[in-house]
Amino acid sequence: MARVKIPTNPEKLLSLADTVLAKHTADGPSSPLNVLQDHNWTDNGPKVADAKALNAQAKELEKQVEKLYEQRNALLKSIEATVRSSSRTLMGIYKSSPKQLGEWGFEVNDTAVKKADGGGQ
Repeated sequence: MARVKIPTNPEKLLSLADTVLAKHTADGPSSPLNVLQDHNWTDNGPKVADAKALNAQAKELEKQVEKLYEQRNALLKSIEATVRSSSRTLMGIYKSSPKQLGEWGFEVNDTAVKKADGGGQ
């Protein structure tokens, strides 16, 4: 039995829908798809153009978001360096009471780090 592959990718599905709609429209009253009642091209045909326009708009917004993330990330490099320098400076100042860095918004874990057992003798 033959199988018909229906794309799940939105762009490919819209492209297929556009092709089916064009053929249905060109065939007019003789189109075999005129028998469709629940999911018919009279109701859904105009939605294809709307969905394609929304898809194009979403793609453009994705590009804009990508550019915004790139700009943000470029700024974050120097901001992170400043935050790290600040934490090191404050650790030097508050060496005996590192919890005071919490006043600056830093999360301080002052529990001793356990060294792994080297297998001892």
